[in-house]
Amino acid sequence: MPLKTFLFNRGIFTQIVRNVGWVSLIYFIGLLFALPIHIFMMSENKDWLMHHQTGRIFDIGSVIQFSLMFTLPILLAIFLFRYMQVKLSADYMHSLPIKREVLFLQHIVVGMIILIVPVAVIAVCLIMMKPFLPISLYSFKHVAIWFVSTVSMNLLLFSGAVFVGMLTGMSILQGMFAYILFFFPAGIFILLIFNLKYFLYGFAYEYYLSSSLNEMIPFIQALNWETEQIQPLEILIYTVLTFMFYGLSIWLYKKRHIEMATDAIVFRPLRPVFTYGFTFCVMLVGGAYFGQMQQKMSWVIFGYVSSSLFGYIIARMILAKTWRVFSRWKEYVGYVVFMSIVGLLFTFDVFGYKTYQPSLNEIERAYFGDHIYFFENDEIDEENAFYYEKENIRNIYLFHQHLIEQRTYPVNDRRNVVIGYDLKNGERIVREYTVPTNLYNQFYKPIFNSIEFKKNHYPILRKTNFKDVLQIRIGSEDKIVRLQDRADIESFLAVLQQQLLHETFDETTINRSWGTISILYEKYEEQGIEWRKSYHLVEQWLQDRGLLQQARVTADDIAEIKIIKNTKQVPWYDWTPEMIEREKATMVVHDKVKIEQCLQMAAWGEEDYILGIYYKNGRIDIQAFSKDFVPPFVH
Repeated sequence: MPLKTFLFNRGIFTQIVRNVGWVSLIYFIGLLFALPIHIFMMSENKDWLMHHQTGRIFDIGSVIQFSLMFTLPILLAIFLFRYMQVKLSADYMHSLPIKREVLFLQHIVVGMIILIVPVAVIAVCLIMMKPFLPISLYSFKHVAIWFVSTVSMNLLLFSGAVFVGMLTGMSILQGMFAYILFFFPAGIFILLIFNLKYFLYGFAYEYYLSSSLNEMIPFIQALNWETEQIQPLEILIYTVLTFMFYGLSIWLYKKRHIEMATDAIVFRPLRPVFTYGFTFCVMLVGGAYFGQMQQKMSWVIFGYVSSSLFGYIIARMILAKTWRVFSRWKEYVGYVVFMSIVGLLFTFDVFGYKTYQPSLNEIERAYFGDHIYFFENDEIDEENAFYYEKENIRNIYLFHQHLIEQRTYPVNDRRNVVIGYDLKNGERIVREYTVPTNLYNQFYKPIFNSIEFKKNHYPILRKTNFKDVLQIRIGSEDKIVRLQDRADIESFLAVLQQQLLHETFDETTINRSWGTISILYEKYEEQGIEWRKSYHLVEQWLQDRGLLQQARVTADDIAEIKIIKNTKQVPWYDWTPEMIEREKATMVVHDKVKIEQCLQMAAWGEEDYILGIYYKNGRIDIQAFSKDFVPPFVH
């Protein structure tokens, strides 16, 4: 009997239930509408039943389920331990003849009961109503998974909110800190990655900003439960974290001073951590914002200085609960000096990151591309950018070497380049740069002209038979040719392979194309290839079979072409049919042979000559000539 009295106090239990019992009631009513009632309401809708016949109960009434899950456990923690944040109630509760750990455990146990009971009752309801449903939406196993997952997430959020409640004496800050706690790991990682690119030349920040970050945020991970299978390891991690938060909470609770109620941070050693941590985070946000908007280091530094000063002042105001904090400037100066030293360490590349390049014989394969996607998604049946041939690896290595040695480039006409290495020892190295287009093309050209590149870039070249090809669509504008005959498919793809193997880099630098060649495979897979105007073998194949007129625009479709010399260098995309009509044409072409020549050489993006192409059906198209690529009759 004395043991029972020591561990359980009926008066305290009754008081707790009166104060926060409504949370359990709200949770039960919300889940009742989200699941049992919602399922019965939709049980006559066959489309809804078929769509939800997956056993994933989180997919039913998900908006209500997740809204309750992400708010009620944190609110419960705030209201349950509200007595600690008010001096009168803190003095009263801790004056009772009850040990602190017992008082804490009783609140924790009641909180867990409040969160678990509604979920358990709804789980029983789901099992009982299962025989009355027209089809089997879920099984007992699905209900058990839903119950365990919901309870584990509820208790994790509740324990995290309790833990941060031990650190602060203000309820509003407890709520804010609770959400920050769960978003902080991913948030600070993203901010650091975004800011490192301003100091580390070649830092491939996109490589680190992968979807795996979602696994660091319980809220986002829980949302995936609608469509993905819940892993036992995930539940185990949440359970371990829950007990860890409870253990830390009771340890802090026993050391917490009662008189610290209403203080922003109740433990004095943690106040500098809060001040400088808050300042640092705000500084990173400011630097990332101004750097992204202006793309200049001067603006990045301005963002750091202004936002860190703002963050420091706000942190001081929160701790002091007054705006009169401007006399504490010496500590901010110390922070600025420290961060300046850290910035200089990165700027002067003390760690050798910017100049690091593995030796050539260590490289197993090299990556070269415009973006990071295929470096992370190396699918053998899809386009990729990994190279194994020694000559290609050497060319990529030399380009990387040149980028390391020469780091300043003109601002205009630049493009992105990603270079990566998979080493023989299993290590992976990746760098990302923005370089002038002409320099990029200089190193890109020999790689592009290699057979390995073309097989990487065009999956069709890796095929030795085309039995899985169902159809080929060759189209331009509103014209299209469909090849479904097996002999035509085999013949055309053989010609296309030959064309792609002979394609040169110079042909790709001018944006001239008729349309798209789409290859439709079994299982509804589709591959699109740009139908360039330089693909003469493809055009000849269509011409020999009388299909060219059906596949692309020809001179027979055109009434006339107006050619205007663009002396004012107005961008091609700014020209309109009205402007074409107002301008005096340098030449008006009606001859079909010359019209065909114009169509062959017309491109998008050039600005030396503007073409107004007038179709017989009344449509007007605007394209252009480059001064280095015009028909011989144009003067």
